[in-house]
Amino acid sequence: MSKLRFAIVGCGVIHGTHINSIGKLPDDAELVAVCDEIEERAKGTAEKHGVRAFTDLGAMLREAEFDVLTVCTPSGLHARHGVQGAEAGKHIIVEKPIDVTLSAADALIGACSRNNVKLEVISQQRYTEGIQQLHQWLDAGKLGRICYGEATIKWYRKQEYYDSGDWRGTWALDGGGALMNQGVHYADQLRWAMGPVKSLSATMATLGHERIEVEDVVSATIEFESGAVGVLTASTDCYPGFGTTIEVYGTKGTVKVESGKVTYARFVEEGDKTSAYGANDADEIATQGAADPTAITMGGHVAQIKDLIDAVRENRETFMNGPEARKALELVVGIYQSARTGERVHFPL
Repeated sequence: MSKLRFAIVGCGVIHGTHINSIGKLPDDAELVAVCDEIEERAKGTAEKHGVRAFTDLGAMLREAEFDVLTVCTPSGLHARHGVQGAEAGKHIIVEKPIDVTLSAADALIGACSRNNVKLEVISQQRYTEGIQQLHQWLDAGKLGRICYGEATIKWYRKQEYYDSGDWRGTWALDGGGALMNQGVHYADQLRWAMGPVKSLSATMATLGHERIEVEDVVSATIEFESGAVGVLTASTDCYPGFGTTIEVYGTKGTVKVESGKVTYARFVEEGDKTSAYGANDADEIATQGAADPTAITMGGHVAQIKDLIDAVRENRETFMNGPEARKALELVVGIYQSARTGERVHFPL
């Protein structure tokens, strides 16, 4: 079958990961155009990769011939640009989060549905070996009844990170801080493992950075519809930056995933002699993105781009579609709502 042609809007930090990921699928995908409102950035990227450059998304949609629009603009613009692409008949890949408000997410989901185009929201951490293994065990019932789950993101960002762009650290375009930007992947993983949320209570603060509107530390206590309890904590104040953890405890087993790898798994049915999975030495665990926002691997992005391509060819739903991505956003928005009001928040919002 013919390749799908890709165009990217937004040539900031993450666009290079998308370009390199497209390059990993030479039989299925090709990049044909890029767009950024900063002309120098658009032209530099285009010249480097031998594609067309645009400074206006509308012009790129009218003049360039392509099948998939990849949205890599600031978070608060994801839906606006995605809707433009969907209305032009393009399939959409959007970086996390789907957007920063539920109304914007709904607008994008609706536009893709009306125009019969596919939507894939990047959540590459779902593709890590450890998270995939955890879900195999959950689906097989090896953990029994789930009682408790915990997600912890103890990352570090220098002040220069927030100073590097006017949109960073703002509610309007970043949508939040440590939770919306860095922690949304792990909010998604915790909810994916534990199921729908019933209610939560949260606290947040800005303690380690200046000139930002948003939080750099936040913690939430969550009650799930199943009756299980959970905790989600995210921070960009934790020097020098540590790996992420997802822990799930059930009546028949326990699993701990650190930075995408299973580091502990033990099940009642296998007896007390069951040894821990993997290594517990933190030095052996990759701390992807813990201190450097560019230090991420491409495996998950490649998998999701391929999933979008296959979904188009097979006329099926994508793995991380709009409604699924909205669930993670709803959890994040609920945490912010509780932290602002000091009141417990009940779901659905």
